[in-house]
Amino acid sequence: MRKLVTTGLSIAIAGTLLTGCMKMDGNIVVNADGSCVLSTEINIEKDAMLSAYTKYLNDIGGSDGFTKEQVSVMIEQYGIKLVKIDNKEYYKIAPDTAGQTTGSIPGSIPDNSTNLVNKKFDSITNYYKSLAGTSYQTEDNVLSLSETSFVVKQPANLNVIDKIFSGGLEDGVASLLKGSSLRGSIEDDEFDGPDRVVPWEDDDEYIDDEEDVVTDNGDINAVLKLFEDNEIMTSLKTATMTYKVTFPSKIKEKSANAVLSDNDKTVSVTIPLVSDSSFNEYAVCENDIAAEGALNGVVYKNAVTVTIPENSTATLNGNEVSGKTVKCDKTGTYNFKLSDGRGTTETLCFMVDTSAPVVARQKDAGKAEFSDLYRGQQALLNRGYIAIYDIEGGVSDIIVDSINVKEEATVNVTSNADKDSFISEYYIYSLDTNNFEEGSHAISVSDMAGNKSEEEFIIDRTKPSIKGIKNGKTYKKAVTIKFSDENGIQSAFLNGRIFRNGSKASKKGTYTLKVTDNAGNVRTVKFKIKK
Repeated sequence: MRKLVTTGLSIAIAGTLLTGCMKMDGNIVVNADGSCVLSTEINIEKDAMLSAYTKYLNDIGGSDGFTKEQVSVMIEQYGIKLVKIDNKEYYKIAPDTAGQTTGSIPGSIPDNSTNLVNKKFDSITNYYKSLAGTSYQTEDNVLSLSETSFVVKQPANLNVIDKIFSGGLEDGVASLLKGSSLRGSIEDDEFDGPDRVVPWEDDDEYIDDEEDVVTDNGDINAVLKLFEDNEIMTSLKTATMTYKVTFPSKIKEKSANAVLSDNDKTVSVTIPLVSDSSFNEYAVCENDIAAEGALNGVVYKNAVTVTIPENSTATLNGNEVSGKTVKCDKTGTYNFKLSDGRGTTETLCFMVDTSAPVVARQKDAGKAEFSDLYRGQQALLNRGYIAIYDIEGGVSDIIVDSINVKEEATVNVTSNADKDSFISEYYIYSLDTNNFEEGSHAISVSDMAGNKSEEEFIIDRTKPSIKGIKNGKTYKKAVTIKFSDENGIQSAFLNGRIFRNGSKASKKGTYTLKVTDNAGNVRTVKFKIKK
């Protein structure tokens, strides 16, 4: 399967939250062979970025030790260049500027915090650069690109942004994270890799200082702190995002707001970052194969039905499609290859996610090896990990006993074994059972599509109770042995042989009794009988 390059409009929303006065420009070229390339750059107004960075660094240092001139030098050391757009100066941030080494800061550093400041600067700067990355796309918030068509959809977001403008930062951010694809973009940034941000693992005390900003990522907490200034936030209401797409054939149909080039092969679509209106812009080429029912690159939370156009044929995941409609109701990737019989082919690739996240046992948080949470009717654990993962859409919340513990989990990235899927990697969240008290617990896990798993488990670290004998003692007559455990006994062996509860040991000799409960706790008692 050819991997389509897609990006959600979380880029726009992320830009709204994080980049001050800015313009975004995405240039997409679809080649004659159907391949496509997306290169998105972010242009942040110079003064807005300098003010935000300077304020942030001085807040960390505890004084006004940084000047805009010093911060300007630091920005340039990251490979970020100044450009002119409409006679205004902007800092141009693109993926190819990511990964630069942090430079030293000229001048005095307040409170000897050079290392900390550089860490913070590195984190926020790389987050800016990462905004052009691939992100999770909802059904209402999507950029869809095929060989012959282009669709961009953005829901109204003014109310959510206004919550942030009005000081309700926590509620506004929570709404964005819950209701848009921004959350997927943020979570991508928790992992080390190209154009991704590594959280500040050693700076917990500084993250704790920002408890008034509640999101799913300590890195985002600090970035959002930059823009509590209403003047900076309000300026974003005039910001726009522009996509330019060039096709190998002429465009025959477009939305009213789309602008065509002189040769009718390039379409330009500009949408505001903040608006009380929804946008559904599109452009369709003259040789488009107009399949209906789904868009490229989207994860659907419900079943969809794809209609194949007349006089066209299709394959689905390599198999020929019979009939003109295909119901896609099972969780997985649907990769259609369409042909009109005249040399035009087109790819329609999307995912349906109707499956809830998996909750399983895991011995080692570093290995993707799992077993069923339940053994019989119970989920009893005394050690190891509880693993949570969702291959299709990603995990959004992990609630244990009404508390979101997602940030406490160990996180590892794992390759998707399904080579047809357009999700090549997924994340495994591992909860150490040592962090839970003994007793019953309820866990509820949700994925990005809203599917939910609700389970119960019991932490049991107490060994079984054994009566009738004591470890190391010698008896002169037969002994009756009884054992019990609140959560049940799995096995009992006396000198390696199955031993029934309440039975006697009467023969002369040395004995070892090993009793294991259903959680795996083992109590061993050694004793002797001499007559």
